[in-house]
Amino acid sequence: MSTTLERLSAALADRYRIERELGAGGMATVFLAEDVRHRRRVALKVLHAELSAVLGTERFLKEIELTAGLQHPHILPLFDSGSAEGHLFYVMPFVEGETLRRRLERERQLPVDEALRIAREVADALQYAHDRAVIHRDIKPENILLQGGHAVVADFGIALAVEHAGGQRMTQTGLSLGTPHYMAPEQAMGDKHIDGRADVYALGAVTYEMLAGEPPFTGPTPQAIVARLLTEPVRPVTASRPAVPAHVDAAVRVALEKLPADRFARVVEFSEALRGGTFTHVAATTRVSVARTPSPAARFALPVGAALAVLGLAAAVWAWRITRQPPAAPVVQLIVEPPNANPDLGRFAVSGDGARFAFTTDEGIALRDVGQREYRLLTGTDRAESPSFSPDGEWIVYHVNGHLQKVSVAGGSPLPVLSSGDSLRSGRVSWGEDGSIVFESGFRLYVIPPDGGAPRLLEKALGAEQPRMMPDGSGVLYIDQRQGARLMYYDLAADSAFTAVESAGAGQYLPTGHIVYAMSTGGLFTVPFDPKRPTKARNPTPILADIQPNGGISPFTVTRNGTLVYRAGVDPEYRLLVRQPNGKVDSLPMAPKVLSYARYSPDGRSLAITIGSARGPNRHTAIYDLSRGTLTRFTVDGGGHAPVWSPDGTRIAFTAEAQGTDAEDLFVQSIDRSMPPRRLVRLPNDQHASAWPADTMLVFSNNNAPRTLGGVVGGGNVGIVNPVPVEAPARPYLSAQWGQFDAAVSPDGQWAAFTSDESGRSEVFVRRFPVADAGGVWKVSSGGGYRARWSGDGRTIYYHTIDNQQVRAVRVTPGSTFAVGASETIMTVSAMGSAWDVDRRSGRLVVSEPVSAARARIVVMQHWLDGFRRRASSPE
Repeated sequence: MSTTLERLSAALADRYRIERELGAGGMATVFLAEDVRHRRRVALKVLHAELSAVLGTERFLKEIELTAGLQHPHILPLFDSGSAEGHLFYVMPFVEGETLRRRLERERQLPVDEALRIAREVADALQYAHDRAVIHRDIKPENILLQGGHAVVADFGIALAVEHAGGQRMTQTGLSLGTPHYMAPEQAMGDKHIDGRADVYALGAVTYEMLAGEPPFTGPTPQAIVARLLTEPVRPVTASRPAVPAHVDAAVRVALEKLPADRFARVVEFSEALRGGTFTHVAATTRVSVARTPSPAARFALPVGAALAVLGLAAAVWAWRITRQPPAAPVVQLIVEPPNANPDLGRFAVSGDGARFAFTTDEGIALRDVGQREYRLLTGTDRAESPSFSPDGEWIVYHVNGHLQKVSVAGGSPLPVLSSGDSLRSGRVSWGEDGSIVFESGFRLYVIPPDGGAPRLLEKALGAEQPRMMPDGSGVLYIDQRQGARLMYYDLAADSAFTAVESAGAGQYLPTGHIVYAMSTGGLFTVPFDPKRPTKARNPTPILADIQPNGGISPFTVTRNGTLVYRAGVDPEYRLLVRQPNGKVDSLPMAPKVLSYARYSPDGRSLAITIGSARGPNRHTAIYDLSRGTLTRFTVDGGGHAPVWSPDGTRIAFTAEAQGTDAEDLFVQSIDRSMPPRRLVRLPNDQHASAWPADTMLVFSNNNAPRTLGGVVGGGNVGIVNPVPVEAPARPYLSAQWGQFDAAVSPDGQWAAFTSDESGRSEVFVRRFPVADAGGVWKVSSGGGYRARWSGDGRTIYYHTIDNQQVRAVRVTPGSTFAVGASETIMTVSAMGSAWDVDRRSGRLVVSEPVSAARARIVVMQHWLDGFRRRASSPE
């Protein structure tokens, strides 16, 4: 046990004997303990250290007194509370059973009658508390225990006690009071006057999940979930489960109304509506009228609520754990929906004053003012790409058919920026504040002076993409893709370029003396930067986690008036399908999630699964027990993902963010987490393990290692590292000017199946292992393939087709001359995700299939730069 736990155990030894940890949540860690005096097992909840420090003992214990008086058959009583070794704690009975969350993870949906009984029992407990002026404020499946099949509500009033005790200092802890999937809109908006109708909403959300198999609103980040619950209507339960009675669907929808006044006034009314077969519901919706004209622009009218302004959504509700700082200033946030069903949201533009938005669509440039609810199409701009506003916001420059043109936002015919004889390869355009225009063509950069004239080729800028002009026109920031993505600065006066940030995506200079940049894998970061001193910026600070890239196009911009506009993505959620050797396909009884990796343990009893969006604050790897249907979190910090089991199944290697850098390194940790993660290797690029064939041999891909393929830079190579010593040097296995990655090693350790881009598309090949040049190379896939896996006998190689719709199996015969036999399709799905694996013991396959589509939106954060400026200038 850690030193802290040892001290805590010693301090409480005369009252409680701590046996083991049961789990950890956003506020506390839960231990199974023995009440020494009464000889009974109890659940000891210890608040996290930073939270205890902010609250203070006397205030918290005073606030919790009210909840200690609740006595109800469906309320878990409070036995004790106190402070020890600087940690606040409270004690409840230990319930022999399971939480509703664990039941849902195992079964996903409950029988209708059982779900309604649980909902009514929780409602009974809530009504009892409400009558005594106690609001729970954090109803969720984790806080509902099932004892003998009946519901018992835990943590009653704890969230309120924490909030009252902590006051405004709560933002210092990075803690959110409430859980976004079950949080009422008024609670998400930071309303200080929360009443029982917030619990009605939460119970409605829990009931919805028990019936439908997922909460009413889902998303990869708290912001994404809150944005959806504030702006989108709830989908009827009957849409996903027609067997649910109409009166139940109606009752749930009333409980989930966005305005408290439209919900049930008392939770007992919700309970009665669930019971009564005649209850009906008329949705309380607000309709927005739009102009109806015969022009194509009418198709770009925004849906209801799409331009809803959310005051302080990110700042007032969620204190991000990655920054752990309170917001410096209120932020007005707008959620801007796309002007058509599937826009290229990376290709958007916003005027310098933040008052206008432009999107390229199949029919041309769609323009919209912030104060309006409709888009209008600028005629003559079909096939337009990469729009950029002029400094005064009255013109838009764009690429079209190999030329640069501009069009007035007031309308009219487009005008040429370059002569019609110029033929350009389409690329990003940036119209600087000084009036100059920088644009990309064929991985080269050109600058047009403010007064027009012939463009100047920036000779030193090679492999260049996504240029951004400095505010004063003195230089250009751009990406150099030749040696892996690097953010470069081109000094126009000196006609020279230097590296500004290693391993970075598109960037923009801020008047605070910082560069803000986005990574190709997601996330927004900032570093100090002085163009007069050509030194590489280090130690990036994360700003946003839910920003999402879009096909290599920069997903953000900061306007002249300090508005941050970025592309936020809602990743698709997946279910896991298991194909048995006989061909039968079953769905794993686990609620759909954002998934990216899945690996069978060597004994085939568990799956290591990565959950959450790339670079998201909640991405982690969890272990799913296939026999018990339980999901246990494994990695904690750094977005741990890409798990690979050790040969004996006692350890997992995974990728996580390296402290002080934007790169990701390899780590290894034992399954019981008795020791902290240990870094195996540190290299400039991201590392992802792909195979662990022997105890002293871990195979990994060194992503984004230098290579050039058809003008596109990126890819990777394959290395081998000994996972036993710390900071062990890695040695290369596969290295070429094209990408080679994802090496899977055969059961006998003699061969490796890997993906190569040598032919111009991904194909699966086989070579000798662990020395690549000890023999020939054999192509296994046909028509493209990747993500290779071996069968347990080493006689079959499985892979995904490049359309992500099939798993194919190829019979192989290893030997002095590796023989590749016929291939066959053994599984077809609509669109496979990257989470998949083969159980070498049983021959089972697990694949991920989306149950929801990826969605994206533009988020506008007005006054963002003001808050950033205050944080940047304040002392640490």
